[in-house]
Amino acid sequence: MKHRGLLVVVLVLLGVALLAGVFLATFQRRDVVEPVPPSGMAQTNPFFALEQVLRDMGEPAASLTTLDPGQAPLQPGDTVLVGADAGRIDAETAARLASWVRRGGHLLLVPDAGTRAPVFAALDLLDPRPGGFGCSRLGDEKMAASLCGLRFRLKPAVVQTVDAAIGDAGDGYLFARTAVGRGQVSLLASLAPLERLQLKHAEAQRFAWRLLAPNRGRGQIYLVYALDGQPFLKLLATQGWPALLALALLLAAWMAMRGARCGPLMPAPAPHRRALLEHVQAAGEFLYRRDGGRSLHQLACQAVLARLRRRDPASVRLNGEALYGRLAERGGLDAAQVAQAFQSPANAQAFRASLITLARLRSRP
Repeated sequence: MKHRGLLVVVLVLLGVALLAGVFLATFQRRDVVEPVPPSGMAQTNPFFALEQVLRDMGEPAASLTTLDPGQAPLQPGDTVLVGADAGRIDAETAARLASWVRRGGHLLLVPDAGTRAPVFAALDLLDPRPGGFGCSRLGDEKMAASLCGLRFRLKPAVVQTVDAAIGDAGDGYLFARTAVGRGQVSLLASLAPLERLQLKHAEAQRFAWRLLAPNRGRGQIYLVYALDGQPFLKLLATQGWPALLALALLLAAWMAMRGARCGPLMPAPAPHRRALLEHVQAAGEFLYRRDGGRSLHQLACQAVLARLRRRDPASVRLNGEALYGRLAERGGLDAAQVAQAFQSPANAQAFRASLITLARLRSRP
């Protein structure tokens, strides 16, 4: 038995040693890079990679979603790259940008919004004639990055001041930089070479360096990747006050309709009668809800007729219009009103009106 147990232990050890040897012989250590989809700012901001590269190079760069003076206090020597739709820039901001460019700023735009956009009207650079689609390779390699988009044309007076361009005045430009006052404006058919993974190409990196050259190292670089407009609360206070006023009036009317009537409170019933009144009210609500008040209406009609026949035995033989006329004469009411009171009520309002009339008839001597 002892030899058998020792044999089992030896076999187990040999098996473990064999498995360890196979594992060590076949195991290979490898570094595997698994691409993951972007998230956070890397997903929403197409210039996130450009911002990180500029910061690593010591350039002050910031990504923005607004051109509000509080977040972008523009100074001469700063650079503003507008990656959002330039047509969303309002007239006030466009005038401020044009004045800042003339004082020494550098503005980069995509002229796809057309000459009617406030910012292009304030700069007065574009020729309204449309251009065709064009594409230009930024390098000599086969897989080099490309600048593609709709070509744009500049006014003849502006063409003379262009100091860097891709394209010409005849067919239109894909990129052009011109002086405006003491500053410069760079117009591009597309900003795709500066977005996301395009910056992996060396040609795109050199192109980005060329674009930012005028004011690089002189001031802040603002990368505007979206234009959210005015804050919602400010927009609501300045332009939404008619809707707020109408909503306030509707709310006041609803509160007045649902609220209690103004005036002194009705006196509470005496304590010894309060329970009886509650029982009577509960019984009336039960009878009304059971069949829409029809049985309760019939009981009230029968009570009025029984009282009339006790006080006026001659009315026993009367029916229909004659009976209603007799009741109207005794109660001092209109015969049509009395006839309506004896009809089965169609709704709650008709039920209340009928009971009020029947109560008046029953209270008459």
